[in-house]
Amino acid sequence: MPVCEKCKKTITGTIVTALDKEWHAECFRCAECRCQLRGKSFFTTKDGRVVCETDYKIFEAARCAKCYESVTGEIVTALDKKWHPHCFVCNHCRKPFGGDGFMVKDDKPYCKKDYQVLFCGGKDVKVVSSDICYGCDQKLGSKWVEAMNQNWHPDCFVCQKCREKLSGEKFYNESGKPVCTKCG
Repeated sequence: MPVCEKCKKTITGTIVTALDKEWHAECFRCAECRCQLRGKSFFTTKDGRVVCETDYKIFEAARCAKCYESVTGEIVTALDKKWHPHCFVCNHCRKPFGGDGFMVKDDKPYCKKDYQVLFCGGKDVKVVSSDICYGCDQKLGSKWVEAMNQNWHPDCFVCQKCREKLSGEKFYNESGKPVCTKCG
């Protein structure tokens, strides 16, 4: 007779098999909220605990540098931090950067206009903007994707696991590489 991984008692009736182990259905629960996981998506945390999808996003996902909430889906990586796209804004005017790039002063991002006024006496400054695709190192054309603080050809911005196109789709940033929600 199989023995439950959680309570170490013999299992009679319904058996849940997960992570190469067997559990009573009522013992296979999220380590955080204690909801039953039978038939639901679950994850194993870095420290080996089994958690539901909701708690995984709360405890294991990247945290936004501005609002400190979990960042899932589209992530802006800039200044060695993770941001929601709507949270990564000019430190002075609080407007999003769009495709205009940004300048940095004291580890804070500024739009070109505010940087000029605040730090250059209104003089024009050059914003370094890459015209090379991060995915293939070739020159960008008239259309490109801006993601993860890089520019990509639409055909080069793909999931690094299954190679599906990600332009316009939600994705995760795994160690600087885009991964679709199915593979992430």
